[in-house]
Amino acid sequence: MATVRSVMRTDLITVRQDAPLADATALLMSHRISGLPVVDAGGMLLGIVTEKDLLRVLYEEPGTLRQVADLMTRDPRSFGPDEPLANVCDCLMANHFRRVPVVEGGRLVGLVSRADLMETIYEVIAEQTATP
Repeated sequence: MATVRSVMRTDLITVRQDAPLADATALLMSHRISGLPVVDAGGMLLGIVTEKDLLRVLYEEPGTLRQVADLMTRDPRSFGPDEPLANVCDCLMANHFRRVPVVEGGRLVGLVSRADLMETIYEVIAEQTATP
C-alpha cells in the first residue's frame, strides 16, 4: 500500500501569517501555484491560503484585508507522511481541496496536490491495461 510519503513534495513554498497579502499573491503568481501553506517561524502549520481565499479581496471593504492571517483557512485537514495514500485520495474526492499539507508533530514536512497524484494514477492505469 502506497503512503503519503511516496508522493508528497518537500520543496515547499510557504508564507507567514503576518505577511502582506500582496506578498502571498506574488508568490502564487511567480511560482504558478494555487495555494500556500502558512507556517510560523518554527515550521508549525497554522493554515493555508489559496487563490480562492484571495478572491475575497474583491468583495471586502478596501483596506480591511491586509495580512495572510485575515484570509487563511486555519487548521486545514492534514495528513501524516506514513498514512495510506488512499486517505488523501478519499479527502480530495470528498472535498473541493486541490492540496493537503503533510505534517509530522505539527510541523509541515510536505504537501500533496492532485497533480502530485498523476504519476501514481498513470502507473495504476498502465498496470491495469497491461496485457499479460
